[in-house]
Amino acid sequence: MLKIKSKPQEGERINMTPMIDVVFQLLIFFMLCTDLATKESLELTLPRVTEAVPDEGEAGRQTINIDKAGKVYVGKYPVTLDELEKVIKIEASIHQSRRENVSEKPILIRADSDSQFGVIQEIMQLCVKHKVYKLSFAAKIGVTESTTSLKGGTN
Repeated sequence: MLKIKSKPQEGERINMTPMIDVVFQLLIFFMLCTDLATKESLELTLPRVTEAVPDEGEAGRQTINIDKAGKVYVGKYPVTLDELEKVIKIEASIHQSRRENVSEKPILIRADSDSQFGVIQEIMQLCVKHKVYKLSFAAKIGVTESTTSLKGGTN
């Protein structure tokens, strides 16, 4: 019998170059998004408290900042109270719960310790008016520099 020698067939190779390119693109995208998310907050002197729950950073949370002069910012962009109400109304309607007529949108209020409470109260009233009850307030515990939040609303 005649034996035929066959060359071992090489397996098909997958070109990894496009996959590596995609991975690097995703890595750069997430690095930039993370960097932008941390720059959304203004430098404020937060009020100090003796007890609070450490901030876990809820996904999709809207940050409202109030500086020493009482100016209101959504993230780092200055807004008037009328503009803020429009933002809260839109966010509330987008994140409205189907079983209850309330919004599931979490909001973090960061106010400078020297700001007037009247501005904070107006913002809270706007939230209640549009049925946004998931409010958190940023604060610092004691003499440490760790940021925490005081949670309010119905959880």
